Amino acid sequence: MNVSTGAANAITKSLLSSSTPQPLKVLIFGYQEFSQLMGTVIPEFTERAQFRIVDAIVGSISEIQSHIADYQPDAIVSAGSNAAYLKSALSLPVLSLEVSDTDIIRAVNRAAKVSSSILLISMQRSKELIGMLEKSLNISIRAEQYTTPKEARELFDLARPTVDDAVVGASLVCGMANQANIKSFIYYSADSCRKTLEEAISRARTHRENIIGHALNNWLLNQSKTPILMINARTNQVLFNAAAETELNLGKDYQMDLEQLVHPRTDHRITDGECQINGKEWWFHLDTLEQDGNTHYVYQLYNKKPDIQPAPVNRPPTHTLAYRSKAIEKLLNQVSAFSASPSNILITGESGTGKELIARAIHRDGPFQHGRFVALNCSAIPTDLFEGELFGYLDGAFTGSRRGGKKGLVQEAENGVLFLDEISELALDQQAKLLRFLQERTLRPLGASEEKPVNLKLVAASNKPLADLVESGAFRKDLYYRLNVFNINVPPLRMRPDDIQSIALNKLGKFLNDYRLVFDPLEVYRPIEKVLNHYSWPGNVRELENILERLVASMVSINRLADLPALLQQVAPELFAQAVTDKSDGLIQQKELELVADAMAKFDGDKRKVADYLGMSQTTLWRRLKRINH
Repeated sequence: MNVSTGAANAITKSLLSSSTPQPLKVLIFGYQEFSQLMGTVIPEFTERAQFRIVDAIVGSISEIQSHIADYQPDAIVSAGSNAAYLKSALSLPVLSLEVSDTDIIRAVNRAAKVSSSILLISMQRSKELIGMLEKSLNISIRAEQYTTPKEARELFDLARPTVDDAVVGASLVCGMANQANIKSFIYYSADSCRKTLEEAISRARTHRENIIGHALNNWLLNQSKTPILMINARTNQVLFNAAAETELNLGKDYQMDLEQLVHPRTDHRITDGECQINGKEWWFHLDTLEQDGNTHYVYQLYNKKPDIQPAPVNRPPTHTLAYRSKAIEKLLNQVSAFSASPSNILITGESGTGKELIARAIHRDGPFQHGRFVALNCSAIPTDLFEGELFGYLDGAFTGSRRGGKKGLVQEAENGVLFLDEISELALDQQAKLLRFLQERTLRPLGASEEKPVNLKLVAASNKPLADLVESGAFRKDLYYRLNVFNINVPPLRMRPDDIQSIALNKLGKFLNDYRLVFDPLEVYRPIEKVLNHYSWPGNVRELENILERLVASMVSINRLADLPALLQQVAPELFAQAVTDKSDGLIQQKELELVADAMAKFDGDKRKVADYLGMSQTTLWRRLKRINH
């Protein structure tokens, strides 16, 4: 199952491909030699899944239920009669280690070196193969076939092998031979184990995706309060949730009502757009869901409010984004696409990268530009004041409340953008209150008895990985899904060095004007360019801005621009201290960190893709990133 974007994508990505995804789990039931052989191959696959081996012969479902309940596997691997029983008793994918003719030939060849009389007990029989081996190796092979462990034991006892014989078979058969002090040779091979584990990982992933798909369908069609339509691409069958049935006022011939979505005028379906259903205007967002071999188009619909006429508001100063890099160009393309939709946006990135500038660009470029841009730093609001600050309160709502009440930030952002910075710092009870607002899109000021609908676009920002906080229990999973409809990752300055000059010239022009110094920004930049380009900027754009202002403010003490490097070392010694440290790190290590930084930019911060691309584990990648980020 692959979900592109939107609320459906937020759920699926969180469960399947977040920066800390739950690893696939494979439970292996075997016996002695089989378990030992599997144990030698498993280390080759530990980057892709977790494994647990249970050394046992399965006799009843009750024997394995406790292992399944404890480990909660996505797939099970076994062999022989064990696998046959498990397949009949479980709904989980069960992979059986198959024995090839090559495996049997190799095992018999090994056995023929110690005995000319061989007992082969297996779940399959090939007279032609046995005859060929007897003739080519000049040996005698007694071949017996079984379907259950009990039959295998009975056949072994009836055959009465002696110490002069050699036994070939599965681990159960070899175990009985060992107990009788008879030489035995297991017919499983490492290659067959590898092939089985490959298939087990693939089946485990499909099984987990199917489970998530059913949960996703349940959320879309039964729980979401957003009008949602699901269209089967092959049959054109349309499913819709209760919100869609109510708000779209669909008649019996709803196929005609939804003609524009069900049968677009071109084969290409646009991701975000506008439509008219039963005479009412709607925004829509499209997700593509692949499930059970079928493609489904999932439309989320949002009521398109009448165009809002510009109203005189006190706007903040114009904020500009200076850049040259392809990374920011790509990011701004995302801004352009995402700002047209009323859906929530989550902006991630380190402190000082300019997340608020991106939020302001979303406000400026979208349909909510005529309302206000209202920003709130979530880390600065005490828990007991959060609700009143966000939703406001009526006169006398609580002791100490302001006379006449107070309009909350949500109401101030009506028809505009509400920007919640450092969203990761919200306490859990604050998160619950914000989640309710996002679900209902209504507010009730403290002291009020009625709720009021609110139309706005919400943009949140975090300098911490929310997916990690969800895993640790510090951030609500349901709130994360609500916020992460669209995601924009702002790369740190060290990953886009092309932007240093653009930002520096922009800031130098401003500061030179503020301090009334008659210099060309480029003339100031050139003498210090090399130092700025070799610094890693742990504080990002904010740090660059602060250092440049310090420099400009101190320029009254010099007579020549050639003295700027010395002045820079005086006002910002950290730039030069890091240069010394970098040299001692070694060229190879530095190049490795550069490769990691480039890959993070290439894959938009997706740690799983970066680890796969670089051929390292996610744990190793985490250590490298920690070094980059100090």
